[in-house]
Amino acid sequence: MLLGGAFVHAVVLAAAHWKTGAIDGYAFRSLDGQEFYAIAGNLAEHGAFSQSDLPPFTPDTWRTPGYPLFLGSIMLLFGKSSAALILAQQMLAIVNVVLVFRIARMHMSDSRAALAAGLFLIEPYQLYYSLWLLSTTWLVTLLLLTWLAWAKAIRGGGVLRFGILGGLCGFLVVTWPGTILIPVAVFSGIAAAAFRSWHTSPVMRRPAVVAATLLFVTACLAAPGLWMMRNLSVAGRFALSHQGGIVLSYFKATEVVLWRQGRAEDRYLETSLNADRRDEPHPVWETIDEALQGRLYDLPIEQRNELSWANLAQGNKTSVDPFRVSAELGDIGLDHLLHSPLSTLACCTARFGSILTFPLDIALWPPKCVEVHRLRSAAVGTLYLMLCLAAVVRLARGKFGFEAIYFPLACTLALLMTTTPQTDPRFRVPMMGMLIFVALLPVNRADSEGRPPDRPASTRGEPDKPAEPC
Repeated sequence: MLLGGAFVHAVVLAAAHWKTGAIDGYAFRSLDGQEFYAIAGNLAEHGAFSQSDLPPFTPDTWRTPGYPLFLGSIMLLFGKSSAALILAQQMLAIVNVVLVFRIARMHMSDSRAALAAGLFLIEPYQLYYSLWLLSTTWLVTLLLLTWLAWAKAIRGGGVLRFGILGGLCGFLVVTWPGTILIPVAVFSGIAAAAFRSWHTSPVMRRPAVVAATLLFVTACLAAPGLWMMRNLSVAGRFALSHQGGIVLSYFKATEVVLWRQGRAEDRYLETSLNADRRDEPHPVWETIDEALQGRLYDLPIEQRNELSWANLAQGNKTSVDPFRVSAELGDIGLDHLLHSPLSTLACCTARFGSILTFPLDIALWPPKCVEVHRLRSAAVGTLYLMLCLAAVVRLARGKFGFEAIYFPLACTLALLMTTTPQTDPRFRVPMMGMLIFVALLPVNRADSEGRPPDRPASTRGEPDKPAEPC
């Protein structure tokens, strides 16, 4: 796995150098990457979580700290070179392949686990976004570690493992708030496992269940709680970020409004932050701006004029309290979603399929203002469709253990619920390892724990024995 991963990512770096003239040529393709880099640099040099170029370093409340902490730690060791950051991210991506193999072989044969890891290794979008300074690769690492911690905790071996699981869940949330439902899914899984084994398992006795649950919840709340206390200190708001309402209104609600109006093909135009398109009409966003300014009628006209999508959608600073703006935009977005619940549900359901099979949808229904290679997009999208169908067929055949199937299914659903109705392929990358695992999970389970039948009998009583390293 290590050698295969190293070879594939060396090819990826070579392709990036050939295409752009440098291995970090894609690093700042997104405005998000520039923000992460600025915060990480200030963390490494000044210990300040800020995007400011010069002192005083204004505390940033737009981003959460998980990914900047990763980048900042690399900068402390190797300097601020973006090339070094991309190299570190490639190594992290190789580790992710090993983690997929390690998790998969707990439930299937080594050959099948190697196939799962190999398919994950060559997944195009995880390779592509590993070249960008985005939290995607780091988020996948944390999610895989959480999955591994789940398997260890559910199999037994001590209450402390639930604390580790909770800590990882909490750090997922402060890395990307879109994972907010994963701790809920994991907690539900712990409760279900406890209920199933309440009277039978020597591990999950009642005192142990209570202690494990309390430790999980405490550890889970630690990282988000500390960060929210920090925001309370610097901005007066006990919140993770002021992104929530902005994302809900300008992106999620806008997608639903366009769907309702029969203008889904305009979504890449309406939600574009490209500077070259700033002067083009954005009717839905302009309507949201008008509603926001109307709600904040108590502000001076100069401040209200600052409240436009051009400033707010990317988190640019204004003179108005950003948390107040976010709260108002959240209400506006929610009003749009609830205006027609059925159309909202239909849009979100359809987008579940769209994000899982992207770019198949843009091949079938090309959006405006986006150049689409329809044949290539259809071919790639069909492969993702086949993976999804394989996972569905596997689920329909049944005969799987709770420990094996619960985490990938529950967490994939949790991620789908927080990302829909957007179809950004970045949001799908964390789901890929889990979908591949489900698609390849053998049908002939040996027992309810999900151990593969081809394991030697001598290991049946040793569920906690670590597998040999890849």
